[in-house]
Amino acid sequence: MRRLALVAVILAAACGDSNTPPFSTGPGVTSVSQSSSSSGGSSSTSGSSSTSGSSGGADDSAAASSVSGVGTLDMGLPPDFGPDQPEGCKGKIDFLFVISRGATMDQEQDRLLTSLPGFMTTIEDSFADYEPHILVANPDGKWAPEFCDKYLCPTYEPTCGPGAEEYVCYENVSETLCDQEIGAGLLFNAGANATNHPCQLHGANRYIIPGEPDPNAFECIARVGFYGPHTPMRDALFAAVQPEINGPGGCNNGFLRPDALLVVTMIYDSADSKSWWKPQQVHDAVVAAKGGDPDAVVMVVITFPTTNEAQTPGCAFGDWPDPLKDLAGLFSYHVIGDVCADNYTPYLELAAAKVGEACGKFIPQ
Repeated sequence: MRRLALVAVILAAACGDSNTPPFSTGPGVTSVSQSSSSSGGSSSTSGSSSTSGSSGGADDSAAASSVSGVGTLDMGLPPDFGPDQPEGCKGKIDFLFVISRGATMDQEQDRLLTSLPGFMTTIEDSFADYEPHILVANPDGKWAPEFCDKYLCPTYEPTCGPGAEEYVCYENVSETLCDQEIGAGLLFNAGANATNHPCQLHGANRYIIPGEPDPNAFECIARVGFYGPHTPMRDALFAAVQPEINGPGGCNNGFLRPDALLVVTMIYDSADSKSWWKPQQVHDAVVAAKGGDPDAVVMVVITFPTTNEAQTPGCAFGDWPDPLKDLAGLFSYHVIGDVCADNYTPYLELAAAKVGEACGKFIPQ
């Protein structure tokens, strides 16, 4: 099965031992589990809640129960179908990440980067012709180096302060308006726990494409840091799927492909109270970006737990409305995870299974 240089990119982002990925990727990965039950949009993980129907409510809950340990569940992805492979399973997948860089997101970002490599590798191993695009969207329309230069460099010069010692003050100039456009691919993360230098991606895009030679490329764009204000998560997703930003001359030109599945992952440890666009409007925009096909989207939301769910000491929880959970529940293929969990592997395992389900129904435009 063909392997791209992107495998090294994703594996290098892991904080643990890259020789022991947290996902099962061997012969045990044989089929997509099927279930007619659904757990709805407000649970910590969920199957289908829409009339177009996918499955997995009971299976999802069982997988999520292992969240406090190392995930080792079989992924349930289909094997290579050979010449009879469904048209939607050819391997083109656009991965869109919206990651909050709020002040309390330090542990959550590390957990995501630790859990992602097995998820990405498992999906790659399941498709004969794997051709991913990977973009981390600007979540708030801010340019991080400006924050460092204005607010932290005056105190900590020549760096941006604790956790940002690699940042060089007053030497970073925004070259394009895309650096300050919400939804545009991030190329320069600055501040505490951030990359603190520009990311140079293969192909001169604002997203990763096949053939990326830099083994640290994914971590470069995904380690967004935690300097920012409350994040308008839905607004960022809405902006990232607009035709203008993905079309000729747009910041993310060519990212969304009509013949690719779209996998969206959003992570935030608070309620999305700053967004203008409502969940239904964002859902409709995402579906429109996929030619009106709701089966072309897998939505993963990792957010704060409710009081009825297992609690993690020191992690916020509550029963206040969460528009991100509402948004996820509008998609047939979705997973809702607990941002306070020790690791996100079980949720990403479920997401990989959802990709397997979606590929069988997806008809490229």
